[in-house]
Amino acid sequence: MQDIAEMLRAQLRYPEATNLQQRGIADKIEDACNEILLREYPDTVPARSRRSIEDISIGNAYLDHKTTDVSLDFKMPNLISIDRLIKLDRPLFYNFVTYDSIKHEIIDVMVLNVFQLNWAHLKIQNLGVGQLQISNMRKFLKDPMSDLSKEAWLKELRSNAIKFYDSLISKTQKRRAQWEKL
Repeated sequence: MQDIAEMLRAQLRYPEATNLQQRGIADKIEDACNEILLREYPDTVPARSRRSIEDISIGNAYLDHKTTDVSLDFKMPNLISIDRLIKLDRPLFYNFVTYDSIKHEIIDVMVLNVFQLNWAHLKIQNLGVGQLQISNMRKFLKDPMSDLSKEAWLKELRSNAIKFYDSLISKTQKRRAQWEKL
């Protein structure tokens, strides 16, 4: 997938974005990524549905685009439900595109397998059954890659999921106790 990052880095341009907010710019960048990939790779298929894990599939791999405006202070992007993550049926890669909406430029493109993401910058949040999230995108971009094997990464996921559910149980019990007092 490194060749995809290099190709996108070479071909991706900052879009015409007059009067667009951050999400509109991000959508245009993600659409441009898909157009380039569809043109360059014959085994590329758009997302199966709006709720698909991927924005596009290349061969036997999912690719999900995550855009980040470096001119903004703080961002905590959601990645994937931990339930869907443990049921993956093929490799999942994230295409991180950083851009600057003030300078109107693409800064960088980085493609990483989900199991390469650095746990120092990940956490599980209370969305659905638990959502894997980057806790601070600025810090993540400085140190995005884990040195863990896939097996060790999954062990870390399991440990964090258990901690998340223990915390959720505790919070739920406290909330229930408040209702019992009424």
